[in-house]
Formats: sequence, structure tokens, C-alpha cells
Amino acid sequence: MSTFFKQTILVAASSLIFVGCIKTTKVAYSDKNVTVSFKDTANLVNVHTSHGYYEMTVCGIKYSEVRGFNPFYLSIPEKNSILFVTGRDYDSGQATVHIVNLKTKTEIHFPAYDSHIGSNIRTNSPDMSEVVEKIDGNKIIIHAEGFDKSFRYYMDLNNPKFEKEEAEFRNSPLGTTNRYVYIEGKSPFK
Repeated sequence: MSTFFKQTILVAASSLIFVGCIKTTKVAYSDKNVTVSFKDTANLVNVHTSHGYYEMTVCGIKYSEVRGFNPFYLSIPEKNSILFVTGRDYDSGQATVHIVNLKTKTEIHFPAYDSHIGSNIRTNSPDMSEVVEKIDGNKIIIHAEGFDKSFRYYMDLNNPKFEKEEAEFRNSPLGTTNRYVYIEGKSPFK
């Protein structure tokens, strides 16, 4: 092989590595409270390294790796606030709960570690959805319900902290139910 040919191949391979990524951003959801964009990086050389995530802008602040689907947050009118969760759901220990007061534009946040909170935020889904079940002073309970599973997430806003996740998985053919509790959102199975 000639030196010229080797150099041409090296330049072409280097170009693919450095230019082989295509980045795109498109608005996935927007309302008066938030704008959510889907950011995607497609690697043309190695599609397995491609990566996409949702980024939410609230009160001028951007949050990456937002969980859930449209509208990506739960409204808490009693507190003039919205609740949303960041952190990849498939990486253990990533969940962070954010509560932003839209009136004062202040935020509290706290880790929820391995919890699945926020993963099922969406509108009108027959499969699974997440709602604010109860507000008692500064205690909030979020409930996610699906055909064969149910989750409850308990939070204390006085001490800003995620107290626990309770999960129930129903196995109808066997008539059994499996349950677990993640204290402070930490999985005991690690």
C-alpha cells in the first residue's frame, strides 16, 4: 500500500470519528411553566454510543436527564409548585426530586437514589401514570398505578427528603403479590 493511500485512509477514519456525530435538539413539550427539549447525539460510526435525553427549562434554569413523558412534571397547586425528577432511570442511584415554586421561583431538591419516581409521569396513559395522591402539610405522597404494579413515594418537604418508595407487583396467574420498600429510595438489593 502506498503512503498516500495510507494517509488518505487515516484522514478519512479520523474525520468519521470526529465528525461522525450528529447532534439534534427538538422541543418535546412546552406550556406556560416549562419547555422540554429532546437532545440527541447520534454517532454514525458506532450507533451503540448514541445518546438521547430530555432537558427541561423551568424559571430560566435547565435540568438534564428529566424522567417521564409529557408533561414531565406533576402540578402541586396547593404549594404553587411543580415536581419533576432528574436522573437516568436505568443507572442505579441517579434519581433527584425537584420541587420548584413557580411563584417565588425557588427550588428544593433531594436525592431519591434508586427510586423509580418520575418515570411514569405522563398524561392519559392506560398503562401507567403518576399522580399527587395526598398532601398533608409538608408531606407529599405520589402514587403510580399500572395494570400489574403500584408504587407510592413518600416525601417530607420540611426536612427536604425522600422518605421511602413502596412497590407492589401483582402476578395474576399465580395470585401472588410481591412487595418491597426502598427506605430513602435506596435499594436493599445492591
